[in-house]
Amino acid sequence: MTVQSQTRPSEQQAPAAGPSRRRRRRIGDGTRSFAATVGLLVLLGLLLQAGGALGWWPGSTLPKPSDVVPIALNLLGDPTFWGDFGRSAVEILGSVAFGVTAGLLIGVLFWKMPGVGRVFEPYLVAFYSVPLVLFYPMLIVMVGINVWSVIIIGTVMAGIPMAVNTWVGLSGIRPVYLKLAKSVGCNQVQTLVRVALPAAAPMVFAGLRLGTSYALIGVIAMEFTTAQAGLGYRIRYLYESFETPHMYAYVTMVLVIAVILTAVLEIGERVVAKRSGR
Repeated sequence: MTVQSQTRPSEQQAPAAGPSRRRRRRIGDGTRSFAATVGLLVLLGLLLQAGGALGWWPGSTLPKPSDVVPIALNLLGDPTFWGDFGRSAVEILGSVAFGVTAGLLIGVLFWKMPGVGRVFEPYLVAFYSVPLVLFYPMLIVMVGINVWSVIIIGTVMAGIPMAVNTWVGLSGIRPVYLKLAKSVGCNQVQTLVRVALPAAAPMVFAGLRLGTSYALIGVIAMEFTTAQAGLGYRIRYLYESFETPHMYAYVTMVLVIAVILTAVLEIGERVVAKRSGR
């Protein structure tokens, strides 16, 4: 007697939770994260406004957002602001470009030559803990007081997290991926570009985001302490001139730039994840 196996509706294979569900989850997480960030900023603004109005702190120390926001909006029509912004933008973009490129190459080198990585990793991390502003006088002697002295500092600050994250990401790749690439005849460059880097994309993008953040911090800090132009220099100048509301307006614009950079990097990370099917 032949027994025909029938599949009950409840036993039918459910659709795989593939890229579409994961994509919806990423979009939902991103929306919630954005909404939470906006909510926190609004709450902080209301708290600062209430504290300033109730006299919890002097307005000369921390002005109300209602006094700062109009000044920040007026900066958009101020040529001085755009001149400072252009100087800082060149330094930030240059630091990110050079630092990310150098960090990526160093991370790949450490991955291909683990012995070299193990030797230089402690020095790399230790060097990153040193206040890099200490090297600024030497850079002034070598390259002068110009954008390159700031870009070099920003490049180092961006390159170290990029190198470490790239190395960790590549070292965590499953060996089967590399064996598969070798079995289909991929050379070393093809294996790196088509297999290794896509597999290590989450860690590489984490290094990119950290590197960009540290480059922004390094550039603004160097401008604040030593430069003669840029957003950081203008903040210091307004601080020393006791123009507190205008100083906070520039600080607000720097925060807006940081948020925009973070959002752009997050969108880029999602695009790469979507193309790789993650």
